[in-house]
Amino acid sequence: MLGISLDLPTGYYLERDPDILTLRRLDGSIVGAFSARGAAPEAVRRMVQETVQGEDSAAVQPSLQVRFFGHFEMLCDGETMPLGRNGKALTILKYLLANRSRPVSQDHLMGWLWPESNLKKARWSLNSAIHGLRKLLSGCSSSVTMNYVFLEDGYYRLSPSVRVTTDVDDFDRHHERGRRLEKDRRTCEAAIEYEKAVELYRGDYLIEDLYEDWTMVERERLANAYMDVLDRLAIHYMEVGQHQESIRASYRVLEKDRCHEDSYRLLMECYARLGLRARALHQYRMCEQMLGQEYGTSPSPETRSLYVRLLRDESA
Repeated sequence: MLGISLDLPTGYYLERDPDILTLRRLDGSIVGAFSARGAAPEAVRRMVQETVQGEDSAAVQPSLQVRFFGHFEMLCDGETMPLGRNGKALTILKYLLANRSRPVSQDHLMGWLWPESNLKKARWSLNSAIHGLRKLLSGCSSSVTMNYVFLEDGYYRLSPSVRVTTDVDDFDRHHERGRRLEKDRRTCEAAIEYEKAVELYRGDYLIEDLYEDWTMVERERLANAYMDVLDRLAIHYMEVGQHQESIRASYRVLEKDRCHEDSYRLLMECYARLGLRARALHQYRMCEQMLGQEYGTSPSPETRSLYVRLLRDESA
């Protein structure tokens, strides 16, 4: 597709946009539409898209690989893209990618990113940010000239021609596959899927946007899913006798939630099976301390029962 900022006034293209030279080689009716200053930008957009659709479908379209876990990264056809300090443009890019299943309204972006500005200034700021975003994305592939961000009926969306894959989608897919396999009692195959999910979790979701409201729900969902994956792996490892692996997985859960009682029980069991009863008993005391500090509660009867059993075994 042509890299044209279709949300700016139509006359802008005739005077400034370098892609107008390419456009003039297309159907004359489109050039006429651009020449008619009164032509609606939405109508022009549709004419452009329809004309170049055949060329686009024949071209090799770029592929974006997006990494949301930890610090945001984006790769184009396997090459890391320099994102630099693009401010609002980068924020909009993250938001469009995270919400790519649905278009995002201009009004929402203006109200969110420029809440103190009047409508005219907010619209100018948004157009400027979108221009910066398109410029950023234009470096994705030298072999394809296209517009990555469309505006239609007041809503922005990423071009459906671009193949987008994300680590979050891959993580969710491995997690779900693992759960299905585990339900079918194919626990070893499930563990492989869980291990793949763990490899993808390089850190919390968009960690540099920790205090952005729009990231919080997804960050919590993924952190909980990550702990679920680790829990299931820790149980599997213990059941197949891989106690050190179970211990490592349990500690990773406790890094996220130091009051996760199931992990303390798994640690107690694993250390006991390794003959390290002092360490097993220490885990109970740590559990008791953390629950008391955070919630003013004591370990559950199940955890206390395990502790008593370990004490008896030690004194036997």
